[in-house]
Amino acid sequence: MKRKLLKVIGISFLIYVVLSWIIPVGTYSNGELTTNGIDPVGLIDLFNAPIQAFITFILYGVVFATIGGLYGVMERTGALEKVTDRMSHAFEGKERVFLVITVVLFTLLSSITGLILPLFVLVPLFAAVLFAMNFDKVTVLASTVGSLLVGSVASTYGFNITGYTANLLALDMNNQIVAKVILLVLLTIVLCAVVLMTSKKDMKKELKEAKMNKEEKEVKEVKEEKKVKASETKTAKKKAAATSTKKTSKESTKKAPKTTAKKASTKTTGKKKSTKGKANTKAFAVAKPVKKVSEKSKVSAVPMVIIFLLMLIVCLIGMYNWYYSFGIEVFSNIHEAIMGVQIGDFPIFEHLLSGVSELGYWSNIDLAAMMIIASAIIAWIYRLSFNDYMESFIAGVKKWLPTAIYAALASVILYILYQASYAGTGTLVDTINAKIFDLTDGFNVLTTGAASLIGSFFYNDLYYLLAALTSFVSGFDAASLSVAGLLIQSVYGVAMLIFPTSVILVAGLSLFDVSYKEWMKYIWKFALIALLLVLLTCGIVTLL
Repeated sequence: MKRKLLKVIGISFLIYVVLSWIIPVGTYSNGELTTNGIDPVGLIDLFNAPIQAFITFILYGVVFATIGGLYGVMERTGALEKVTDRMSHAFEGKERVFLVITVVLFTLLSSITGLILPLFVLVPLFAAVLFAMNFDKVTVLASTVGSLLVGSVASTYGFNITGYTANLLALDMNNQIVAKVILLVLLTIVLCAVVLMTSKKDMKKELKEAKMNKEEKEVKEVKEEKKVKASETKTAKKKAAATSTKKTSKESTKKAPKTTAKKASTKTTGKKKSTKGKANTKAFAVAKPVKKVSEKSKVSAVPMVIIFLLMLIVCLIGMYNWYYSFGIEVFSNIHEAIMGVQIGDFPIFEHLLSGVSELGYWSNIDLAAMMIIASAIIAWIYRLSFNDYMESFIAGVKKWLPTAIYAALASVILYILYQASYAGTGTLVDTINAKIFDLTDGFNVLTTGAASLIGSFFYNDLYYLLAALTSFVSGFDAASLSVAGLLIQSVYGVAMLIFPTSVILVAGLSLFDVSYKEWMKYIWKFALIALLLVLLTCGIVTLL
């Protein structure tokens, strides 16, 4: 399954390669496109580009691998299993309620913060509970990873979405906030409806399979009973033969009882085993699923939960840019005050904490470092030996390694475009966008939406997509630019739900071992509805 995902990423790259031989590159400035001929991807770059992309975006892989390591340690303590068991027990009989809570929680957190990568830390925890409730892997993927991406479609104050849009297009963070909230509510309701309807079908399928299994077991039991009766008949015949032999021969009389006893003993034992097996089978068929209980039943999950939540909260605060979002300087002032502490004339903390970024400017490196620190603290509290800690952390990393690799490779097209922009040669995306925007005069919801959707396939990072579209939309009037900002970021969010260049989607598909084809079959209707809602919302706002 995971090799198929690699194939999908490879096909996406080959699509760009083919286009690079057909469409000339260009740069768009001051309303004019300057073309520079084609800039095709050569044979060497077919191999070089993926390698360079992997090296450039390796931090994505490091973050996902570290998430695996953190969960490996938490699982080793036995506390993680306790948490998932308690959560699943708390919603026993209310599984669909928990499913809705998961969708709403992930969508809201993503919409408000825009920090999908640190929020991905929550995915394995909620996924484990949903799996314990017998939801299938596609439903679990949609309600966790899918919800994170839906939150970015209707991003309200997420810095990595709304913040980028506001800063690059010179807009306010409150730009079109009413429309965003309405869009968020509508999309959340639609997604909840989708996962509930599909989960209902899955539960029916599960009941049908359980019924079939029960019937198969009953047939097997009948066959086993027939075998037992047949063996008893054979035993009776042998006993009769042994009795007749007793009468004819004295030597046979001495030997026969031993032989008969042996055989009778053997048959009796076999019969007991068979009966026991049937009893167990019936018990498992009728009884409720057995809940897993941690071997370390006396282990408290409270310390692990506290450390986990503190780590997540600190990372969210640290990675959200408060200054560029709302002009908040408190974290910068605190950082400067701490770094300014001196012993004599020596700035002690400036040297001790030289590698620590101020809150609001944390990167993926800081996120990975915090997860490693959290895993070490958890291991220390639960008294894991150093060897056990390293063994469990490495085991978790190994489990997440394919996810880490695919996440890094998903940005191979972005790498090529980034290099082209840096070199100043222009990109084929500018040429495509110029043709699209020339179809209409001024702002148009359909043309701007089309350019955003196509551009999202190539630019899987909103920052670079906005940078590529800025020269096309900067000439719009203030009212149109405000709607264009909402349209671009929302269409980008929809694109990340369906395009195999989406880092988060690729990571989710790899983690849950879901094929791209299976995912598209599940999500395409929702994605189409989401796109129509975005276009409709932006169209209405334009008319107001």
